[in-house]
Parts: sequence; structure tokens; C-alpha cells
Amino acid sequence: MFFFCSIILIQRQSRTLIMTRSLAAACVLQARHLLVYLRYRRRWVVRLGLFALLLSVCLQWILSYVLGGDARLLPPELQHAKNLLIVTAHPDDECLFFSPSILGVLDRNPTVKGGLLVMSTGNNYGIGDTRKQELLGSCRALRIDQSRCIALDHPDLQDNPVAWWNASTIQSILQEYIQEWDIDAIITFDEGGVSGHINHRAVSAAVSEYVLANQKAPATYLLVTTTLLRKYTFLLDLPLTALSFTWRIISAIFFPAKAADSRYTTKALAVNTWHRYSLTRKAFSSHDSQYSWDRHLYMIMSRYVWFNDLRRVRSA
Repeated sequence: MFFFCSIILIQRQSRTLIMTRSLAAACVLQARHLLVYLRYRRRWVVRLGLFALLLSVCLQWILSYVLGGDARLLPPELQHAKNLLIVTAHPDDECLFFSPSILGVLDRNPTVKGGLLVMSTGNNYGIGDTRKQELLGSCRALRIDQSRCIALDHPDLQDNPVAWWNASTIQSILQEYIQEWDIDAIITFDEGGVSGHINHRAVSAAVSEYVLANQKAPATYLLVTTTLLRKYTFLLDLPLTALSFTWRIISAIFFPAKAADSRYTTKALAVNTWHRYSLTRKAFSSHDSQYSWDRHLYMIMSRYVWFNDLRRVRSA
């Protein structure tokens, strides 16, 4: 009886061992299949990534070197302006956000006189005087006239991440410089302020309100704010941004034009060449007090140092 029970026990143990080995073999086989599948998927992800990068770089080359001066992408109101004014909130905004627009106009057409009106010295940390001096180097790199490179130190317009600036104060200053410099084109933030900074948004609201209330206001374009994810995608966001300009791009390829009717003045697309990108980096290098490791990454990864899309404010 004992011998019979031992045989049964041994048989059960053998069956368990065989089942365990079979299960282990099946798991190994499944793991191999999974690895092969993941390797296959990874190859396709890498290929798609490389394709997206190549498409973006090619599009950047076409839009900056070949089609950049076409009136349907950069309206005559900008590239043939006599006096262009960039309105920002803090020193360094001009090169962190607006350089493709600034250089797209000033570097392409040296007869345009560029001006920069910064509503504060960026004195939130007590270094406003330093930042005013740094701004002059940035203006030189961006082809902005040195006599029109102004950072204000108004008591009601101090750099403050929680203070909404008074619109009337901004508008009175804006009108003064428009008249003094005979401005016929303006570029500033849109309602999102690119980074969402409250001072950026206050500048946008005041300028937009001024333009909407004045029939004789200069042609004014707002820099479009995107989502955080799209903001830090290097050139990879360019194809998506260019989608809304598809017909204009196709028309520019087959029928280049230096002039265009009013329906093409509602928005603009300015893309930096590699030379203009180097000027952007040179401009920001003037802002020594603002240089940090994350800004190094920003100057590579941010779409705003590579290209700008703008929309026009329709005056009254």
C-alpha cells in the first residue's frame, strides 16, 4: 500500500514539474513574441520620428529661404512698413518670443526702421538697471534701432507676476510713441501672452483695445499662443502650424507675389533661417542676468525661437 501511494505521489510530482516547465516555456515564448513586437513597434516609432523631423526641417528651409518673403505669408503691412514697433512687457521678451517676426521684417528689408517698447525694466528682483543695459545688446543683434530700444520704468508698470497693469496707462504711452516714431505696424502678444504671464496679457489687452477703438491705428499683429506641449517641440510643430497656411504656401510656390489683396493680411507666418536663429541666440546672450540651464534648452526646443504665427487685430 505504501509503495502504491509513493508511485502515485511521484507521478503527481512529475506531472506538476512538467506543467511548470510547460508554463515557463510558454511564458518565455510569450516574452520573446512581446520583445519582437516591441522591437518592431520601436523601429516604426523611430522611423516616424525621423520622418517628422525631416519634414519639419525641409518645411523650415522652404518657408524661410524660398517663400519667406511672399506677401501671402508675410503681409506687406509688415515687410514694407516704414516704422515697425514691437511692444513687450520685459527685457528678453523680444528674443525669447518675437525674434522670427522681428528678423523676418528687419533682416529682410533694411529700409524698415524697427523700434522696441518694453513696458518695464524687469525689476522684480532688483536688477532693472542691469536688464536695461542688456537690452541694448539684444536690440543690436536683432537689427533694432538703438535710439528706439526703450525699457520704461513707470511706477504703475513694474514687473510683477501677480499685477494686472492698467490699460489706460499703457495706451497713453503707446500713443505717444506711435506719434513720435510715426509707427505704421505693431507686433505684440495675444491674449494668452505666450507664457501666460499676467504682464504679457495686460500688454496684449491694452494694445488690442487701443487698436479696436482707433480707426487710424497702425496695422497690429498678435503673436499666437500655443499649448505647453506644442511650445517645446523644436521645429516639429511647424507642419501643424503651417496647415492653416496650406493654400497660401501652395499659391506662393506656383505664383510668387510681393503684393497681395486684403484677404491675405489677416495672419502671418515668419520662420527663422539658420542665420537668423544664430542672431536670436546672439541677442539672448546679451541677457547675462537671465541665462540659466533651462534657458539653454529653451533656445533649442522652443518653437518661438524658430518661427512665429501671427494674427491681425481688425481696427474699428
